[in-house]
Amino acid sequence: MGLNQGGSSSKTYLSISDGKIAKKVKTEEPGAVKCTSKDGSKTWWEHRYRSVSGKITNVYKSDSNMGFGSRLVIEVKDGPDSFNLEMPWSSRYSSGFFLAMPNIDVTKEIEFTPWMKEIDGKKKTMLYLRHDGDKDNIAWYWTKENPQGLPDMKKIRVKGVDVWDDSERQDYFENYLNETFNKKLGSPTPVADAMSNDDDLPF
Repeated sequence: MGLNQGGSSSKTYLSISDGKIAKKVKTEEPGAVKCTSKDGSKTWWEHRYRSVSGKITNVYKSDSNMGFGSRLVIEVKDGPDSFNLEMPWSSRYSSGFFLAMPNIDVTKEIEFTPWMKEIDGKKKTMLYLRHDGDKDNIAWYWTKENPQGLPDMKKIRVKGVDVWDDSERQDYFENYLNETFNKKLGSPTPVADAMSNDDDLPF
């Protein structure tokens, strides 16, 4: 359970890097991966894991005061170990959670497994969830074939370039999270700073 290599006895802050669960460490350690920011100005080290598992205790949107943008924060508890799994609010990783929300049984332990594959020079990513003991991933409630009221993304033109706008969809997910999903958890929503990572969008 917990991180599927080792673990921690206190709260551990996690992100997702290159399709892996990532825990930042202050200095180079055995097995750590060296990371560099996009502009090359910062370097840090991470331990990376295939997945993290435990019971969901809270989920909320965090708006960073450090310029990183909004983040999805999923708090997970596995025995004495607590984890904050953070990812960009508007990303394929977060959408992997959002799309499965109605089918998540919060009384069960959940395994969170990110995925990444490079196709034609572009990284494709997703986050898959699985109930403890199940072989199959938790099915998405909203799909391309059966959107069930989920707003479409809209193509808009920004500075002469066509881009996909998912604002209405993200508002829809946020409303469902706050009004329906979190009621199953029965926990308060704290405010916290977020970390930084970025990705593209789902269907």
